[in-house]
Amino acid sequence: MEEGSDYYVVRKGDVVAVYKNLRDCQAQICSSVSGPAASAYKGHSWSREKEEYLSSQGLSNATYVINATELREDIFGPLVPCSFQEIVGASSNQPAPNHLGIRNGIAYQTGPQSVDLNHEAKSSSSRHISPASPYTGAVEAQPISKQYMMAILHFDGASKGNPGKAGAGAVLMTEDGRVISRLREGLGVVTNNVAEYRGLILGLKYAIRHGFKRIKVHGDSLLVCNQVNGVWQTKHQNMMELCNEVRRLKENFLSFQISHVRREWNAEADRQANIGITLASGAVSEERGDF
Repeated sequence: MEEGSDYYVVRKGDVVAVYKNLRDCQAQICSSVSGPAASAYKGHSWSREKEEYLSSQGLSNATYVINATELREDIFGPLVPCSFQEIVGASSNQPAPNHLGIRNGIAYQTGPQSVDLNHEAKSSSSRHISPASPYTGAVEAQPISKQYMMAILHFDGASKGNPGKAGAGAVLMTEDGRVISRLREGLGVVTNNVAEYRGLILGLKYAIRHGFKRIKVHGDSLLVCNQVNGVWQTKHQNMMELCNEVRRLKENFLSFQISHVRREWNAEADRQANIGITLASGAVSEERGDF
């Protein structure tokens, strides 16, 4: 493979393979209906370091193959997910559409997304779980490593009375807009600012639990965003403790960004926070999404 060229990475089960072009890996992806689900990614700037690191035997037509458990986390760098349409249409050279969309009140960019050809029916049932309970559901098409995937987190808090009965809400998503989890927590009687922080903390804990190492956070609380970014000081003891907890959670990520958004761009997180008001204090409810 030429130095500096683009390349394609496919994970199928526990095997990671590198291909020169989409046509070479098309057969592996399209056979996944009857075998392990596959995810495909595009990489840039092939290097000799990658070439020396990877093994040279395994899947048919692959240039390099390695077991996922032996994959060095940083070898590929940023990878862009390839859509199913992009892969099956490789022979026609017609790129998948790329445009802005809105799902559940949240803006996102469509286009490249992870491939999942296990077309079994999936349910998104709500269930009540404790904050410490691990998620054990099956995952079909696995990423090369979630270190390379960016999670998007929307958070919000709601308090009826300020202070009053309150709830925290969060929506954890993939970068292309697929919902991973809708989360809500009952908080008892707290202020709106406390509820906002608790929504952020709730979402960050679930992003860590899912293994994400990169995250972009959006919320409509200017106070929380500016305090976490260090723009505003935290003068009250309870705000300081909550802000410090967020900063401790930040240490689990390789990259972390938090930004303020207008309320209308945070509608789904707001809805989850209002559902949280109806829950008992300390109760957490998760609704699984389509990822």
